[in-house]
Amino acid sequence: MESQSGCSLPIIYKPFDGTEKSHWVDRGHLYDFLYSTKGMRKKLLDFGPGDGWPSLIIAPFAQEIVGLDSSNSRVQICTENARRLGINNAEFKYYSAGENIPFDNNTFDGIMAASSIEQTPNPKQTLHELFRVLKPGGQLRIKYESLHRYKDGKEKDFWITELKNKQSRIILFNRNIEEEYVIQYGITLSMSRQELRDVISKIIKDISYANIAELLDIIKNHIIHVNKLRTTHPSGKTYAEWLKEIGFKKVIPSHDGGMAAANLYDYYKDIKTVREVESVDKLIKPTAKVVCYLDAPIKTDPPITAIK
Repeated sequence: MESQSGCSLPIIYKPFDGTEKSHWVDRGHLYDFLYSTKGMRKKLLDFGPGDGWPSLIIAPFAQEIVGLDSSNSRVQICTENARRLGINNAEFKYYSAGENIPFDNNTFDGIMAASSIEQTPNPKQTLHELFRVLKPGGQLRIKYESLHRYKDGKEKDFWITELKNKQSRIILFNRNIEEEYVIQYGITLSMSRQELRDVISKIIKDISYANIAELLDIIKNHIIHVNKLRTTHPSGKTYAEWLKEIGFKKVIPSHDGGMAAANLYDYYKDIKTVREVESVDKLIKPTAKVVCYLDAPIKTDPPITAIK
């Protein structure tokens, strides 16, 4: 993917727009990660930076940031984004998922992980590695995709994504919420996304996971590759138990600075004097600083801060 965010990230791809709720949320996430890792003028690790998020928006506040990703293309894109933005204190490196993180013990003051730990082959072992490279007293902030949001009808799903060279991919999801894992099937096709949609619209009125077999039979001659992936998606409760077992001194399930910023937007959206990033930040910064340490019920799968 040229951009995991669809080039939608404020600051990284777009100027900040105070009339957009998502831009407020992004600032909320920024200060959430900054304060929950105590990252001001510190050395931080961004585990799984995607397009360079949150590395590149936090870089102006940090001493140094290293982004670590198991995709060479993502490392390249993050590096290009940093160069384009003139950011010199952020570096992006490749590592092979499932292997040891390529840093010495006690390297980082803080670590950020945004929906990335659950994408590794062994999330618990990944937490062990993050613990190892974090300095004593350092803080890890985790935001993650648990499976409880998919209850009641979304356990089985599919996506259609566009690829290069007039190819597309169907991704099938089979989510086991109780056992906290997902089986995914990736089916690569020798037809574009639009061509696939045209075929679907002519033959199948209402495509769903239930009739996916019918669709695959129709397009079987266009299938060029199929792969299968199993990922573990721990709940907040499981994460908290693992973090304590690994040796973190304190584990804090808390509220989210991004959600707090969304609520601030709803309150201030009609006030025209709150539009520029500076005026928005004046509202979000103190709020995020409080809520990222404000206890939240673990059953809601909130973000978690773990202190070594």
